[in-house]
Amino acid sequence: MAACPQFHPHDIVLRSDTSHDNPFFVDVRARLTSPSGEVTVVRGFYDGDATWKVRLCPNLLATWRYVTESSDAALAGHEGTLECTASTNPNVHGALVIDPAYPHHFIYEDGTRPFVLGYEANWLWALGFLEDGESQLRRFCERIGSYGFNHVFINAYAHDTRWAPGKSHPEDYGPPPMYAWEGTNETPDHSRLNVTYWRNFDVMMRALLDAGLTAHLFIKVYNKEVTWPAIASREDDLFFHYVVARYGGYSNVVWDFSKESYNERNKAYCANRLALIRTLDGYGRLVTAHDDWTLHFDQRYGGMLDFVTDQKHDNLATRVMDLRRLLRPMPVINEEFAYECGPGGVDDLSYHPRTRHTAEEHVLRAWEVVMGGGYPGYYYLYTAWDVIRPEEVPPGYALHQRLVSFMRETAWWELEPHSEIVDRNFGRCLARLGGSGAEYLIYNNGAAGPKGEGQRLTVNFSNFAYGRATLTADWLHPLTGERAQTEVEVLPRMQLRPPFEGPYVVRLTPSTTTANGGRSLQT
Repeated sequence: MAACPQFHPHDIVLRSDTSHDNPFFVDVRARLTSPSGEVTVVRGFYDGDATWKVRLCPNLLATWRYVTESSDAALAGHEGTLECTASTNPNVHGALVIDPAYPHHFIYEDGTRPFVLGYEANWLWALGFLEDGESQLRRFCERIGSYGFNHVFINAYAHDTRWAPGKSHPEDYGPPPMYAWEGTNETPDHSRLNVTYWRNFDVMMRALLDAGLTAHLFIKVYNKEVTWPAIASREDDLFFHYVVARYGGYSNVVWDFSKESYNERNKAYCANRLALIRTLDGYGRLVTAHDDWTLHFDQRYGGMLDFVTDQKHDNLATRVMDLRRLLRPMPVINEEFAYECGPGGVDDLSYHPRTRHTAEEHVLRAWEVVMGGGYPGYYYLYTAWDVIRPEEVPPGYALHQRLVSFMRETAWWELEPHSEIVDRNFGRCLARLGGSGAEYLIYNNGAAGPKGEGQRLTVNFSNFAYGRATLTADWLHPLTGERAQTEVEVLPRMQLRPPFEGPYVVRLTPSTTTANGGRSLQT
């Protein structure tokens, strides 16, 4: 009997000497039966050298049974059992799913709750082609994981960027060292995948899994110079089938129809691909589409997405609140809203967007997303696209780690946006209302205002019957890490006066102990 750690992939390897015109179109699958008798149909894929694989991923500690089915008799009828054992990797928690009790938030299969912090690394797989590629991939994944990043945005394939065509830097991987299909981008053979490319992709997926990072996989991308199969063609179906079959067995994957999916004007095609993903994926991983308001709001496509993957560069908190208000309850990730420049300053760029940001500007914008009730992404211009410097540690890492650490000090998933509590020109508020269990998380962006009113943020408690209650104020300066704790006496309308200058976040909770006298802390 074979054994497999819980939430990890396990490959059934099948061989056939039968001659096929095109082995990529051979149908092979396995029926995986759980201890309770529930059957999951898992599709297989061709891996070259007359070998097909079906990638299983048991999620319960027990003995599972499987049997293969195929149009090729040599691949059918293979039966076996698989013992699912406890994982020894504390980073692996199973699939990312929607929390049924708090549907604006995520949870893992094992009940662990992530504070989702995205990281854009579209060409990450390209590092695997280097001589020490696997080592570089593992170091990179472990490093960003140590700073709180846990949701990595990756293209299944991307060819080149229009802003850095060809080899613009020594670390420029567009065009990449290997093509996803046979042939070339100029003369592709979309009826056959390049299995060597995808074996390299496997190495990256395993590094992400072992580091506890979700692989947010853009199956397509519309602005990275890829020659795609004709839409809805047999070759297009093959590509979706191959990617879903090969990577659905990784518990850390979520599917995204396409980056910049608004570029696909044929929304019936988009809907067809989303439905195809769900049909092909027996494991039921989450499905989304990047930056496509039609798929979000058109009732013809209602229910096709499990969460929002947005791109918005202004009114960040308001945008998240609007999405929460207008859509059925689901998590919102704004994965692209700022671009952190290189170590040389705002002119140190691999890409020249109209706006570029310091690390401080980036993290303050991330706080805006969080305070709207969403989850932020992160862009560093030397890892986001085809120019990759994986060993660099930009200052934004520590700033975003501080954000995650502060949010994880409390039950953030229980907090809801309450814009009526603060002056929205300068502040944002998440709150859990209700007596002794109340909590207010207030963010001030540090803008001064013409009369200094930004620093002296007005808070409206007039609708809440606190009497002469006292709140404990736990302050954080999001840029310096300075901490302080004070006590605040509640008034119907009151001004918060922070113990330091600049932007701040403060958590207000009913006071149960004497404050520490305003003693400053550091994080």
